[in-house]
Amino acid sequence: MKDNEHPNDNKRRYLRLPRPYRVQARELVFPIAKDPLIDSSCTDIGKGGLCVEADRPLPVGMRLHINVHIPLLNKFSNTFFKVYENDTDQFFGAVADVAWSRDAGGRRLMGLRFVNADEEMCKALGKLVDDAFRDMQKNRKNS
Repeated sequence: MKDNEHPNDNKRRYLRLPRPYRVQARELVFPIAKDPLIDSSCTDIGKGGLCVEADRPLPVGMRLHINVHIPLLNKFSNTFFKVYENDTDQFFGAVADVAWSRDAGGRRLMGLRFVNADEEMCKALGKLVDDAFRDMQKNRKNS
């Protein structure tokens, strides 16, 4: 198993970090809509995609432009000039497809699979997730 594979899911290639980051998503059509289809939070995120809670279902296969607000994401980027670090406007932007949609205990959950994203930002997201899992393992060992 590679270190970025999910240990409990053979279908998932990357670890998913359970964090409720704010997500906005708009359908990828022109002209671009002003109002997002999704303005919610994710239940988890990883280098390959995220799970988002939504008010209404979107069709599987729908292509979206997403922005995920991830404070301190830039500190994990090799190309970011750290002097200007702040967490107010750090977004992970990507094009994603709705991979699945289902009801879960009264909530509508959808899996969004990244299909196009900046390579450096993907690397930064992967480092953030790996770092968070290392911290969680350290905390479990010290408990």
